[in-house]
Amino acid sequence: MRVSYFKKISAALALLFFVNLYAVENQRVIDELNSPMPEIPLKQSMGDRAYNDAINSGEYSYVGNSKCRLCHRNFFLGRKQDPHDHAMESLVTSGNEKNSHCLMCHSTGHLMPTGFIDMEKTPRLANVQCEGCHGPGNVHIALAKDKTKNEVKKFTGGGFLAGADNPKILENMCKSCHTQRWNKAYHDFEKAYDSYKNADPNTGH
Repeated sequence: MRVSYFKKISAALALLFFVNLYAVENQRVIDELNSPMPEIPLKQSMGDRAYNDAINSGEYSYVGNSKCRLCHRNFFLGRKQDPHDHAMESLVTSGNEKNSHCLMCHSTGHLMPTGFIDMEKTPRLANVQCEGCHGPGNVHIALAKDKTKNEVKKFTGGGFLAGADNPKILENMCKSCHTQRWNKAYHDFEKAYDSYKNADPNTGH
């Protein structure tokens, strides 16, 4: 009898916990939607002048992560297991899959030229893909192709507006979406950030 009683108490507490968790999450969404439209993450990270100069040049465009997997297969597969690659799911569930307020951080390049528009027009840029953090990838790919024409040359990266060669901008890209309101592990941002240097941040490999 006592075991059954404790099971009922445990079940009730668990239900209360999830109801409270849902309420908190729902309130965060409401607060976010009632706040001013956030700035485009890449623009916020680079600063207005540098961003405008780069994007208005017409040199940068989004290509989608199917291009990335050709050279970065381990990272491509690792990210498939990561929450970033499933960021649209919560928007679809909540009915916000066309809300620019949310899409800014749940898709790749939203409100930018050649970036994500919606699931009908640009499904290849749904979720937070490689370019969602690094910016448009066409220049990076062009540089890689140029270097690999000659086996003596070794391509060491580059061409991204928020690449590893621009670490401050790259870190700002993370922080532009992972604010205190949304980052559930905000107390240990540096550890989470460092884990993404691995192919699979969930395992550390």
